[in-house]
Amino acid sequence: MTDNGNSKSEFEILSSLGIQGLTDAGTITNTDRLKVAVCGEKKSGKSKLIADTARKPLLHYDFDDRRESIAGAKDTIIKTLIDANSTTPQAWGILESDLSSLEYAKGNGTLPIKSLALDSATYLRQIAENQMMKDTNMLRKAKIGLTTYQISQGWDAINYVHRMLYQLLRRLFALDIDIYVVFHTRNEKDRVKSTKEETFYTDRLTVDPQNLDVLLPMFNETWRSFVDSDGNFKLQVRQDWRFNASTALKIGQDQGIENPDIQVLLQKNATNVVK
Repeated sequence: MTDNGNSKSEFEILSSLGIQGLTDAGTITNTDRLKVAVCGEKKSGKSKLIADTARKPLLHYDFDDRRESIAGAKDTIIKTLIDANSTTPQAWGILESDLSSLEYAKGNGTLPIKSLALDSATYLRQIAENQMMKDTNMLRKAKIGLTTYQISQGWDAINYVHRMLYQLLRRLFALDIDIYVVFHTRNEKDRVKSTKEETFYTDRLTVDPQNLDVLLPMFNETWRSFVDSDGNFKLQVRQDWRFNASTALKIGQDQGIENPDIQVLLQKNATNVVK
C-alpha cells in the first residue's frame, strides 16, 4: 500500500497511468513455466530426463536423428527434423511453420502441450546455419567426389545464426509453457592462450560448439547431466569449479546435486518454498 492514506497499490497506480503489460510479481511463481538448458556429455541421460519426467504432454523435437533414445516415453510426441542435403535445407522452415501453428493455438487457448524440447542445440544450430547459407550466400562450396559440401564463412554468418536461435527461443518462451533445450558439453577452449596454431583448454566445461554459450543467460535453469562414479545418472544444478550450473528453484541444497527427475525437483521446490 502507498503512503498518505492512499488505498491503491503501486500496481494499480502504475496501471492507471496507462502502462501496459504489468504483472504483480506476487502472483507468479518460479515454476509457472520452466526455461531449462539441459547440458551434458553424450549418453548422460539428457533426453531421457526430459522425455520421462517433464510435465506432459510433451512435444519433443529431435534434430540428432535419435528418436529411439526416448522410445516408450508416455504422453510424448516426437518429430525428427534434419536436412538430408545441406544445400537444399528444409528443416528450419518446417520448424518456423510449426511454431507459427503453436502460437496460433496459444492465441486461441487451445495449445495442447505443457512442455516442448529442442534436442539438441548442436544440430539445431546446424539447420539454422544451412538456412542462413541458402538465404545469404555467406558460404564456401567445394565438390569432393560426387558430393558438394558447403560451410559458413565469416563472423557475420555466426552472428546471423545466433540471432536466428535467439529469436526462436524468445518465441518459444512466449508460449508460456516449459521449454527445454539440450546442449552437448565439451572442454572449454582458453580464448586467451589459444592461437591459430595451437588450442589450449581450461579445466572447465562449456557447451558445444562453444559459441552457443551466448544463449545460456536466456535460461532460468542450467543443469548438467552426468554419470557419477557409481554409474548413476545425476543432475548438477548449482555452480562449481567445473561447470556454471544454476537454478531459480529451491533445490540443490546437498552440494548442488539432485537425482534426475523433474517432477521430484518441482515437489522439492514446493516443499522448500512453504518452509
